[in-house]
Order: sequence, then C-alpha cells, then structure tokens
Amino acid sequence: MKNTKIDWEDEVGSESPKSDNKKLHIFVGKVSANWHWFVLCGLLGFALAFAKARYSVPSYNVRAKLIVSDDQKGGDLSSSALGELSGLMNTKSSVDNEVEILKTGDLMREVVLQEKSYISYFHVGSIHNVPVLQTPYTVELLSDPDSIKSVVEIKVSGLEGENVQLSQGERTSEIALNAVFSLDGVGKMRITRSSANLENQEEYLIRIVPVRSAVAALKASLNVFVTNKNVSTIDLTMVHQIPSRGEKLLRTLIDKYVERNLHDKNVVADSTLSFINARLSRITSELSGVEDRISGYKRNTQLSDIGEQSRILLENSSGYTKSIAEAETQLSALDAISSYLADTRNPRVVPSSVLSQDGTFAALTTKYNELVLQRERLLLANTEDNPLVINVTNQIAGLRNDMIANVASSRRQLELAKQNQVQLSNRVTSQIQRVPTIERGFIDLARLQQIKQAQYIFLQEKWEETAISRTANVSNSKIIDSPKADTAPFEPKTTIMYVLGIFFGLLIPALVIWLKDLLNVRIRNLDDVKVYNQLPILGTISHSDEAEQIVVTKTSRSPITEQFRAMRTNLEFALNGGKSILFTSSMSGEGKSYVALNLAVTLALLDKKVLIMELDLRKPSITAKLGLPSGKGFSHYIVRSDMRIEEIIMPSGAHENVDLIQAGAIPPNPAELLVHSRMQELMQELDQRYDYILMDAPPVGMVTDAQLLARYADCCLYLVRQGFTYKEQLRIPNDLVTANKIQPIQLVVNDVQKKGGYYSGYGYGYGYGYGYGDYGQEGKRKKRWQFWKK
Repeated sequence: MKNTKIDWEDEVGSESPKSDNKKLHIFVGKVSANWHWFVLCGLLGFALAFAKARYSVPSYNVRAKLIVSDDQKGGDLSSSALGELSGLMNTKSSVDNEVEILKTGDLMREVVLQEKSYISYFHVGSIHNVPVLQTPYTVELLSDPDSIKSVVEIKVSGLEGENVQLSQGERTSEIALNAVFSLDGVGKMRITRSSANLENQEEYLIRIVPVRSAVAALKASLNVFVTNKNVSTIDLTMVHQIPSRGEKLLRTLIDKYVERNLHDKNVVADSTLSFINARLSRITSELSGVEDRISGYKRNTQLSDIGEQSRILLENSSGYTKSIAEAETQLSALDAISSYLADTRNPRVVPSSVLSQDGTFAALTTKYNELVLQRERLLLANTEDNPLVINVTNQIAGLRNDMIANVASSRRQLELAKQNQVQLSNRVTSQIQRVPTIERGFIDLARLQQIKQAQYIFLQEKWEETAISRTANVSNSKIIDSPKADTAPFEPKTTIMYVLGIFFGLLIPALVIWLKDLLNVRIRNLDDVKVYNQLPILGTISHSDEAEQIVVTKTSRSPITEQFRAMRTNLEFALNGGKSILFTSSMSGEGKSYVALNLAVTLALLDKKVLIMELDLRKPSITAKLGLPSGKGFSHYIVRSDMRIEEIIMPSGAHENVDLIQAGAIPPNPAELLVHSRMQELMQELDQRYDYILMDAPPVGMVTDAQLLARYADCCLYLVRQGFTYKEQLRIPNDLVTANKIQPIQLVVNDVQKKGGYYSGYGYGYGYGYGYGDYGQEGKRKKRWQFWKK
C-alpha cells in the first residue's frame, strides 16, 4: 500500500529568498490593519495635550544682568581719585564668587521676608487655582514668620458687611476683617481689605508655607550663570507664574545683594574708625599734658630764646625722636592688634590700615575679616556646632596664628629699629648735656612734644583716609539690564505638548500590538510556522464565514475553493503516485475533518473515486458534519469477521464520487483495532477500489492512533490552525519525522484570516489566495469604514 519513501525536501525545492524589507511590510501591514486605533489614540493624545495646554498656568522667564568688578577681567566700578588714598576697601572679588553669593540661602531668606513670598494668593477656579498678584484681601502675619510649621491653605470668600468666610478642609468659620485670630501651624494673623478694586464675592485661596520652603522654592526658580567667561557679567533668570511679581522679587534680590556687599565693606571701615578714635583721644590728652608742661617750664624759668647750638642739637634730635615716635606708634598699634587677636572665644574684625607698609599683614587681615564676617552671617541661621561654622572657625584660628606670628616678627623688627634710633639719639643727648641745665630741660620737653605730635598727626591722617574711603564705598556690582519678564510664557510649550501628545497617543496602540505579539503563544502567521518548524507547507486555507462544512463545489470560484485546488495540485507532487492520505494535528479543533471533507470533494471534481475513513474512534465528527445518521462502521467491521466491506461503505452526500466509512461504535480499545489483521485486509481491498483514501485520525499530540495509521499512508497532512495551535506544538511533527515515526509529513495552515497584515490575501507554495473583490469572489465586500467588523 505505502510507496517507497521519497525525499520530500528535494520535491518542495529550496525556499524562495526573503524580501529585505519584509519586516517593514509586516509593520506597515499591522498599522494599516489597526489604523482606526492609531487615529483614535492620536486624536485622544492631541485632545489631552490641548486640555493640558489650555488649563496649565503659564510660567514666564524674568531676566536681569549685572556687571561686577573683577581684578582679572577688568570692569572696576570704584575707580576714582579717592580710590588711591587707601587700600582699605580694595577687597578682591571675582565673577565666580559673586555668582555663588547670589545663590546663598541667607540672601534668599532676606528676599522672602521682605517680600512676604511665604504668602501666596490664588483665584479659585472650577478646574484649577490661578495665582494672582492682588486679591480683595491681604493677610498680615503678626507672629514671627519662623513660627510657620507646615503648609496651610485657607479659602476666603466675602460675606455681607465686614466679615469673610474662611474654609480650611472641612472646617468653616466667619471672621471679621481686621480681627486678630490664631491659625494652627501659623500663629496670630489678621485679614484686611486691600486697595485692589476686585469683586468681593469671588472665592480666593491663600497659601502660607514655611519660610524654609519658600526659600527653597525661590532658590529653585532662580538661575545664576556666566554666559561669557571673557567678561565680568552675570545673567540672572527667574521663573515665575506672575511676571510683575517675578520682576519685583528679582529686583529685591539684587538690592539685597548690593546692600550686603556695602555692609561688609562698611563693617571693616567702622571697626578701623573706632580703633583710630580711641587712639586719638588718648594721644590728644597726652599731647595737651606735654604742652601744658612746656608752658609751665618756660614760665618758671623765664626762658625766652635758645641759642644756635640748642637749635642745631634740637634739629638733629628731632629726626631721631620722630623715628622713635613712629616706631612706638607702630608698636602701640601692634599691641592693640595683639589684644584683638588674643580673644579666641569671640573673633572680631581687625583694623587693616594701621600697618600700611606691611603688605603680607594687610592681606592676612583682609582674609581674616572676610572669614569673621562670613562666620557672623552663618551664625544668623545656624549654631556653632554646624559643620560650616566649625569649618570657618578653624580657618579663622589658622589665620589668627599666622597673624600673631606676623605681628611678633614685625615687633622684633621695630624693636631693633627703635634700639638703633635710641643709640643715635643717646649720642645727641650726650652732647645736649653740655648745654646749660635750663636748655636741656626745655629740649627734653620739646622732644616729648614732637613725639606726641607725630603720633597725633599720623592717626589724624589715617582717620581722614578711612572716613573718606567709607564715604566713597560703592558696590562691586551694577545693574546693566534691569529685571524684565518675557512677553511670551516659558511654559507650557504648546507645540511640544501637541507633538508629545500625538506621539504618545500613537505609541499606545503600537505598544499594545507589540505586547500582543510578545505575549502571544499561538500561531499568528506563516513566520511563526517557519520559525518553529522545518517541514514544508503544502498549502493554506483561509477563514470561512459560511455555515456549511462543504465549501468546495463544481461551480464555486471563491478564494477558499481556489486554495483547495492549489493544495490538490501540490498534493500530486507530495504523493508521488500514492493514494493514501493521513490527516492529523496536535490537538482537537484544528480543522482535520473540515479540510479532509473539502479536499475529498476537490479530488472528486477530477472524476476520481475518493473514500473518507472516519478513523477518529474516540471522537468522530465527520458523520455529524455531513448530517448523516450513525450506522455500521470501521469498528463493527474489525470486530465482526463475517461483515463485508460493502456493509460499511456509504455515500457521503458531499459528492457522488465521495464515499464514507464511519467510525462505528466507539470501542474501549481503539488502538488495538487499528493494528488488527482485518485492518490490513481492509486497506488492501480499498486500495483496489478507490483512487484516493483520506484517513481522518485523532490528534497525534494526545494519542498514538495517528502513528499506528501512518503505516498505511503515503503522505501525512498535519493541520495547523492560525490563532489556535500553540507555537510549541509545531515541534511535534518535526520530532515525529526525526524519530522516523511518521513520514513524510507536510503542513496545512488552516483558518488564515485577513487582518491587513503582511500576509493578507496570500497563500503559500505554488498558489496564491485572493483578497476580497478579487478573482471569483463571491459575497459582498466590506466598506473600509466598517472597521469594527474586522
């Protein structure tokens, strides 16, 4: 019965080369098949983006520009004739340092407290609350702003008279205007009527936040940067939802920055003036005492003139005494500075202009004063245990040690210089001793007067220099572009929102398609069949919406009929002269009986005698699909040796050339019946009577019946159903061929549905199927707008 095994791989031939743009065609096919979802989601994304843009509160960029004096880049703002009198206020500055100062939290805190930006006002809307600059009511916080512990939102609406209604969560109360009341988490406050001419019946929202949170929000909205490293300009940008409010906040920030810069300079100048005033008061008193002594000495001695010798000695002595006086003045200044540095518990600002000739000490003093001022600023908002305060304190201690060492070194040098001048002065004194006693006494008093007078003149000069420098103090920065808000809002960016809305709208169906493909475990197209299977595909059968099981007729030219005819042509090559065909699959429901019936009719149209054997003895279905009554069949013939073949062969009713052998009664041992000796006799007899024998077997993935029937078959057609057969089940026919249990096997892909994908309308192998409206199509074509019927 069974012919010699053939090499079906050679018969099918090599696989046609794949198209290079196949994946693109598949993607385009899936998109076109689901175009309605892409359009719907794209429109939905655009609508959501439009709603977001429509109801978003716009934000504006407020910009300003400063120029600062930088020793490396020029731009000195304080150059004048007075600037050369003293180096007291010539503190080194740079653009990068000023940028960091503008970002400090202490500066932000001063702005928040002055502008009361911890209180914000909103107009209550139906969709969202809109920030406003003015409301009919103003909140006055009577407690310390630092008493605000948490964010508090209260709604205010006007009532008749001078009362307002306050709503906080579920609580509602009535408060009189200008009345003081307490609010949990905030403290004492009152609400007054503002000067704004607004509708009192509107509802407004007042939000009060902790000062620390307001400082953080202001710091986050501010961007300070240097656009060009070659110039000393600083750009400031603040993002705010109310342009005029943003301009005012940025203006206040710049004003506070300038005030702080001048304050730091004036602190050093005031400390120096205080030191010089104290020294001047003492020297003035001492000079007055010396002058009184000279007057008394002349009066008592009746001294009217000093000789030429006294004049010469006095001139010589005056030069030495002046040097000694300057040395003593410097030593006194060093002692005073030492007393400043000796206090390690409370560092104070040290005067920097007393020892103007010592450049190293002046640089150390400047750095020391900057650290002392920085420490005082940090202590305003931090404790002494703060790591930042400890770091600055350690730096101050290090500089103090350097300054003490420098003072000690300067004192030793002054002592040596003074000793040298004293030696020279002693020589002159020895000469003066030869002058009469009266003249010598006058010379001593005059010399003391010169010392005190030199000290007084020196301190008076330094006081004038310091006072003039303090008066001439200017900030090291200047506004060259005042704060201005952009006319167009910075956010929302409507164009970008629309593009993103459409993009994400289109992305959703694409992700759904991708996830469906990713999570799908069933066969969806021919690519899945080729990936999991190496066997040839005999043909593909399209999905049929007809209720009848027999779709092939003599006059039919529908696409599915042409597919069965194409499969019939391919089958002639697969059989290679044989006539027995075995139908099986991986599981029930994949269309074995349906394909067997229609293929039988297709073969009968060639005027061939065809027999269908219902050999699924466990769950027969062909008889029911043909609408025939159950009668004697295969199982009766096997178990009854007296029964003849004619008793079980019956017309199928599908075609006059198609006969049927029913399964008969369902036996308890179907596998044993298939290998019975009468089965061999039956197949030999049928081989003589019919041109084609089609055997409908149970699924091979469940029982071994199909393997037992394979010995009587010349070709096995393995049914695979699109969207029904599992991908892993495609390995079963490969394993059967590899193990030489069933050969040869060819696949038939059943229930291929038109979904607009890459494979829409295509068959496989030597024949093509046809799309709707093509050759011989019967029935109505669906309109493209009826996408829900797909």
